[in-house]
Order: sequence, then C-alpha cells, then structure tokens
Amino acid sequence: MREITNRLSNAAPAQAVRAVSIEAAQALLGCGRSRIFELLKSGVLRRAPKLGKVAMIDLPSLEALIDGIDREPAPKLKREPAPMLKRRPAQSNAGRGERDEILKLIRRA
Repeated sequence: MREITNRLSNAAPAQAVRAVSIEAAQALLGCGRSRIFELLKSGVLRRAPKLGKVAMIDLPSLEALIDGIDREPAPKLKREPAPMLKRRPAQSNAGRGERDEILKLIRRA
C-alpha cells in the first residue's frame, strides 16, 4: 500500500494522498467501472469530493478493501450432487390401441 500511496502522491498534488480517480481504482483492483460503482453503492468504497470534473474514491476505503481481499482466503465451493430425476418406466405399447382404432376407422371409410 505504501508503494501505491507513493506513486499516487508523486503523480498529483494534495488530493491524491486522500483519494484516487475511478480509473486509478480500476487499475488497482483490476475490475471495470461498473464494478467500482457497485462497490460505491454497496458502501464498501466511499466517494471523495470531486477534483474538477473527475469523480474520486476515498483512498483509505480502497486500501481497506484491498487488505480485506489479500487476507481473506478464497471460499471453497461445495458441489452438491445433481438431483436424480424420477422417470416413469417406458411403455412399449403406449398409445398403440388408440392408433389401431383410428386405422380401423380410416379403412372402413
């Protein structure tokens, strides 16, 4: 995190120490804009005051998210077996009687 803070503080003046742009957050997290906005909406990330027209993200909230990702082990997924389908036994003569009756009617006509 110190390396990130050092790079950002060298890149821009005072605001960079407290906040990063959405594009910088995308690069740090390796995700897209829509995911950044989802994190902002859920409250995981906090918005910082805009710098001109550029929307900014609070750096401490971004660092907390990155630290949480690094510390948290990936959850193990338990796969449940697929449910068994109940099948009816095959009927070899299913519908044959009706078919024979129809054919008899047709032949009589």
